Amino acid sequence: MKQESNSLRAVLFALGGNFAIAVIKFIVSLISGSSAMLAEAIHSVADTTNQVFLLIGRRRSAREANELHAFGYGKEEYYWGFLVAVLLFFVGGCFSLYEGIHKVTNPEPLEKYIYIFVVLGLSIIIELKSFTVALTEFRKASTGPILKAIRESTDTNIFVILVEDFAALAGLTIVLISTLLSLVNPLFDAIGTLFVGALLVLMSFFLANELRKLIIGENISREMRNGIKAILHSHSDIRHINNIRSMYIGNNKFMLLISLDVEDRLDASAVECLTSQIKTEITGIYPNARYIYIEVEE
Repeated sequence: MKQESNSLRAVLFALGGNFAIAVIKFIVSLISGSSAMLAEAIHSVADTTNQVFLLIGRRRSAREANELHAFGYGKEEYYWGFLVAVLLFFVGGCFSLYEGIHKVTNPEPLEKYIYIFVVLGLSIIIELKSFTVALTEFRKASTGPILKAIRESTDTNIFVILVEDFAALAGLTIVLISTLLSLVNPLFDAIGTLFVGALLVLMSFFLANELRKLIIGENISREMRNGIKAILHSHSDIRHINNIRSMYIGNNKFMLLISLDVEDRLDASAVECLTSQIKTEITGIYPNARYIYIEVEE
C-alpha cells in the first residue's frame, strides 16, 4: 500500500506540473512563433494526457477478480500506458517532425525571445522537481543501475513518469540550445523542432516495447527466481525442482507456478503441509506473489 501511495504521489505531481507547463508553452509559442516551443507544448500535452491515462488504468486495475477475469484487472495499467506510448507520443512526435520540416522550408525569425527563455527556465525547474520526485520514489523500490532498473520495473506509474520526465528535460535542453542558435539563424528553431519530434518518437518506441513485454506476460527477475529456488532447496523432502514459471499480472504483482518432485515416503497430508509451508515462506519474502500454484510429483 505504501508503494502504491508513492507512485500515486509521483503521478499527481507530474500531472499538475505538466498541465501548467503545457498551457504556458502554447501561449508563448503563439506569441513568439517558435516551432520548437510548439513541439515542446505538444510534448507536455502528451505527458499530461499520459498521467490522466495512468490514473484511469490505476483505477480500473483495482477492480476485483471475477468469472471473466479470474486473475483480476491488474494488466489494465499496462494497456493504458501502452496506449499513450503508441498513440500520443508517436502522433505527437510525427506532428513535431512535420512542423519541423515545414519550418526548415520556411524559416522565420522568432519574436519576443524573453518570453521563450522565461518559460524554458520555469519549465526546467518544474520538470527537475517532478523528475526528482519520480526518481526518489523509484529508488525506494530499486537501487541498481538506473537503466537496468527501469527495464526490469513492472510499476508503470513510476517508470513511465521517470522516462517521460527525463525526455522532457532533454527536450527543454534542445529547445534552449536551438533558441539561442536561432538568434544567429532562424533555421535552428526548425532543427530544434525536428530533434524534439525525433525524441518523442524514440521515447514512444522505448515505452511501447517495455509495456509490450508486460502485456504479453513478463517473467520475474532472475534474482527473484534464485531466491525462490533457495527457499525450495531448504526443504530436504524436495527431491528435484522441475521448473519455476511466473508472470506479472499487474504492477509488481505476479503469479507463480512451481513443479516439484518430492520423496516417495511423503503421504498426501505431508505433501499438503509441505506446499502450504512453501507458500507461506515465499509470500513472507515476496508479498507481491498473489497466486502460487505448486504441482507435486511423487
